[in-house]
Amino acid sequence: MTSEKDSHGGVRYWTPAEDALLGTMPDKKLARRLKRSYEAVAFRRLNKGIPFCNPKRKSWRPEDDQVLGTRPDDQIALLLRRTVAAIKLRRRKLGIRSKRARLFQPWTKEEDRLLGTRPDPELAQKFGRSVDSISNRRRKFRIQAASLESAWTPRELKLLGTMPDKDVAQLIGRTCATVRIHRYQLGLPPCNPVWKPWTENDLALLGKFRDEEVAARTGHSAGSVKMHRWQLGIPCCESKRRPWLPKEDALLGKLSDLEVSRQTLRTFAAVRTRRIARRLADPVTDKRFP
Repeated sequence: MTSEKDSHGGVRYWTPAEDALLGTMPDKKLARRLKRSYEAVAFRRLNKGIPFCNPKRKSWRPEDDQVLGTRPDDQIALLLRRTVAAIKLRRRKLGIRSKRARLFQPWTKEEDRLLGTRPDPELAQKFGRSVDSISNRRRKFRIQAASLESAWTPRELKLLGTMPDKDVAQLIGRTCATVRIHRYQLGLPPCNPVWKPWTENDLALLGKFRDEEVAARTGHSAGSVKMHRWQLGIPCCESKRRPWLPKEDALLGKLSDLEVSRQTLRTFAAVRTRRIARRLADPVTDKRFP
């Protein structure tokens, strides 16, 4: 029989009436009612295999399960006033396949004319269709797929690097990733109005100060400073560490690490590392190091 100690140090056993209340209300509420700890109530409930009681959880009814799979998940979520994630989880648990809404989108003559003139992913984004739909339509008319190189026109190539890749993509109807990759292959630098070029004075500060301080002085981001320092093989600037004083070392092993950190204004990790390095026992756990 599971038990716990009461306020007087005695053993307090669980009664059948208390066990009957497990799972009927949240553990915290039952702990206050029985005047037991939350951990004791939760541990007792888990040992008996009783599920957690959540008053906000909406139970599933048989009529709710019958609706699953008859419509798309988003429509059923609105119908049952549940989240789409809850609908998907319940449907997969019962092994019910989803029913996706299929809206037929007729092909226009202009779309058929552009098949093969550009890569299928770009046409899919432009037409609002899937890549498989573009590929199947193109194969139906025996149209050869356009390669990435042959799809670029001289007008499009002149725009690369003259404005941000996102603006070029919107202007020529391509994806931003396609524009960025092609510009990189041609060796053209990016055009970023926010980007700030590195000067010789900026590079001279790398490694002499911390990356955050270099970023504040040069106006570059800390990530940009760190990346340029790595590319140039410059080690980071180590911050000056405050040396340990004899009176601080005298506190190690006599007071708890937390108390030493408070008195010396050092971090708990720094105090613990210093104590272990000096092979001093922890006054709290009395753990010694060989």
